[in-house]
Amino acid sequence: MPLSMEQLSEETLSSYITEISSGNEASLKCFYEENGRWMLAFIMSIVSTRESAEEVLQDVMMNIVLYGSKKPITNSKGWLFKVMVNAAKKKAKKESQMKETELTEEILAQQNESLELAENSVDQIEALKCLDELEQQCVIMHIFGQMKLPQVAKLLDLPYNKVRNKYQYAIGKLKTYYQGRRAT
Repeated sequence: MPLSMEQLSEETLSSYITEISSGNEASLKCFYEENGRWMLAFIMSIVSTRESAEEVLQDVMMNIVLYGSKKPITNSKGWLFKVMVNAAKKKAKKESQMKETELTEEILAQQNESLELAENSVDQIEALKCLDELEQQCVIMHIFGQMKLPQVAKLLDLPYNKVRNKYQYAIGKLKTYYQGRRAT
């Protein structure tokens, strides 16, 4: 059982191609069992996945089956090698194009997400402009800084009740702002 192309004689390969292309399924099965493993290994050196290599190997086997009554091959090993390389390169190119397409789609999705985040940020900044400075500080520290209102009061050196009232008043203003934006 050949383990590589070097161990497969030109005569044996030529005979297999002739038999297989004339429809001999037993020859096809025997050829695949004896040579499929090294052919798959060779193809995997060109394509990126085993699944792709198996697809290419099927294409190569179909090329042998469909060779039919075409003119005799003078260099069977060269012909088989060329068929394997061309099919594998074609598959690798298709894989590369698919990866580029996926990458492009991923980049576009990330750009759309970034744009949406930027738009949201601009909208939040505009909303905060309707608040006075103390209200802005209370909202920013509590919501964006994730601080509790007693901590905010301590940092601003203000009574807790004043900070709580400013925060609640600010939230009311923001609700009014966003309701007005939805209405337009």
